[in-house]
Amino acid sequence: MTTMLFAPLDSHYEERAALHRAARLELLHNRLVKRLEKVNNLADEVERAAAELADITQASAIEAFRGAMFSSASAGFLRLEAGQTLGL
Repeated sequence: MTTMLFAPLDSHYEERAALHRAARLELLHNRLVKRLEKVNNLADEVERAAAELADITQASAIEAFRGAMFSSASAGFLRLEAGQTLGL
């Protein structure tokens, strides 16, 4: 009895597998790029909101300080004797 070896039915399997892996890698890369762009855009929005909040807070603090400074009842805290500090 002699043994016969048959060639594989699909001789281009390795080529197709390499193409499939390359296509899948490109698809995943494109998804990652889109996701990173989305995260970047959201981070920009957060930074803008934080800057706006800081501006509003600072403006409110300045207005409150000016109001207290010119108010006769609460202006006493601004009078410091020699050698006194604000305690900061």
